[in-house]
Amino acid sequence: MKKIFLLTLLSVFLLSAFSQTLPGSPEVITKISITKSADDEEGENFNNRGIWIFFWKYVMSYPDPDGNGVWLRCTGWGKKICAPKATEMASCISNRGIAPEMITNCCESIIQESDELISRGIYSGTLTKKIAFSDFQAGERNSYLIFRIDWNHDPVKPYNGKSEITISKINSLGF
Repeated sequence: MKKIFLLTLLSVFLLSAFSQTLPGSPEVITKISITKSADDEEGENFNNRGIWIFFWKYVMSYPDPDGNGVWLRCTGWGKKICAPKATEMASCISNRGIAPEMITNCCESIIQESDELISRGIYSGTLTKKIAFSDFQAGERNSYLIFRIDWNHDPVKPYNGKSEITISKINSLGF
């Protein structure tokens, strides 16, 4: 009888722990679509480049046609980091009370982490970072920005691939 009671009690605890929902759904603030490519001739020497995946010759950005994000195209080997600039992010997050530099730094960080994983042979995956901030414009003291990057690169030519960063805001983290 004690075993049945304990199993029932344990199942109730597990069910309640996994059935909790967030009080609000995440609000998508912006998306950043990234395409990286290098010519095959350049790619033949990527094993000799060491930090081949971090620096690009051309980093071109375009505003999303909907006005909700940025498209980045990074090509060739060079000295530029494939990440959005603060001025580009300012137009995407205007009137949000969020510093564009903070968004840019977090994007650079999450892109660098995914690039390191790609260089180690993990050609597709997802990473998430959470940052707490106070959204005084919305009257909320505790808000969170969630940065999520999904990437998919070619295993044969890992220097070619696509990524998408989704930046969302949520007012509460539930467990």
